[in-house]
Amino acid sequence: MTAAPASGGPWARVRTTFAEYRSLDRRVHWLAFARAVNTVGFSIVLPFMAVYLHKTRGVSGVGYGAIYFVAGVASALSQGLAGELADRYGRRVVMLTGLGSRAVNLAALGLAIERHASIAVLAALVISNATLRGLFEPAASAAVADLTPPERRVAAYGLQKIGVNVGWALGPAIGGYLTSASYGLLFYCAAPVTLLAAWAAAQVRDADLQRLVARRGEVPAQAANLTSSASPQGKLPVEFLVLLALAFLMSVATTQVFSTLSVYSEELLHLPRSRVGLIYTINGVIVVALQIPAVALIGRVGVGRALVFGPVMYALGYAAFGWAGGFPVLAAVMAFITLGEMMLSPAQTSTAADLGDPARLGRAMGLFGLAQQLGVSVGPVVGGLAIDHLGHSHITMWLTLAALPALVALGYGVMARRIVTRAQR
Repeated sequence: MTAAPASGGPWARVRTTFAEYRSLDRRVHWLAFARAVNTVGFSIVLPFMAVYLHKTRGVSGVGYGAIYFVAGVASALSQGLAGELADRYGRRVVMLTGLGSRAVNLAALGLAIERHASIAVLAALVISNATLRGLFEPAASAAVADLTPPERRVAAYGLQKIGVNVGWALGPAIGGYLTSASYGLLFYCAAPVTLLAAWAAAQVRDADLQRLVARRGEVPAQAANLTSSASPQGKLPVEFLVLLALAFLMSVATTQVFSTLSVYSEELLHLPRSRVGLIYTINGVIVVALQIPAVALIGRVGVGRALVFGPVMYALGYAAFGWAGGFPVLAAVMAFITLGEMMLSPAQTSTAADLGDPARLGRAMGLFGLAQQLGVSVGPVVGGLAIDHLGHSHITMWLTLAALPALVALGYGVMARRIVTRAQR
């Protein structure tokens, strides 16, 4: 977890990191592929469901916002539950149950749209879809931790981040093409894609995980049985609780990139929708292209500094948004913020795994996912209030929003040494 001494210059470190990625357990690669495919299925439909509810079915902005808020909370709660289930019944069964059930749910949504089902039925299916989606992430993250020794988890979670961003780069583009034919077709296509993700996740078997964990000696062999409920429920360390609080606040902050920035760009700066979409394409492309060098940089500066640098870059970027008058500045600032995202995301997830009880990693990743998803649910509300009450002054609005990641950076700055020291025990 500490910074390694530099040798051979930055490019030598990047080459070493590439080699480290190639040498990761092949099942970590399978899980990254599953995440990519699952995200394709998710992002095919997500950007367009709200459009369908609003423009086609006449649901008010407050109405569909409430549906998505409830769905976000349901997803957060299901992540907390999924972590416990992954410890009790195994990673694989929770991943496959979530993905398989969600494929059926997506097909049902397509059928409901084609038959013009009531808004209540559509809302129930959207919320259940979010609940089922929450089952996959903690179990998959725990499996990555099982497959990877602590000193290589930053690289492993960086690979998962690449998978997610590949999915986000492909999904909306496919969805935009399919909407020209039928909204229902979106969901009929997303369902088999989700089943493909289930097939990829099925390559990771719990028996293999148990042997790896026991062989590394991270927990006693008798405690490595992931399908046993006998592991003691130890108290969560203070450092882990601090990490959860900071992860929640950071998720509230990072959600502004998607919820508030899109409205700000289109309605307040009057950018065409194509340019707004291009801003997010830049985000996805940069993550896919530069995540490996970013992991090499984390190895150079250390995880503790990465936990601080990431939020600082968000805070500086948000402040810069207030002075942006058009697409070039917005695109440049988005690129800068993306670099912060690439520093923070694998560092946070790796730290959550390292702070968790080795015998209950599902629980740790479930609580971490719950905290993040609650932040994602609250984020649009915070952004909406900022636009409604501060939108008349772009600089004031974005400086106010920049206070969130600045607060997280301060928190990590105060606690980073304790967090990293505890994670290394």
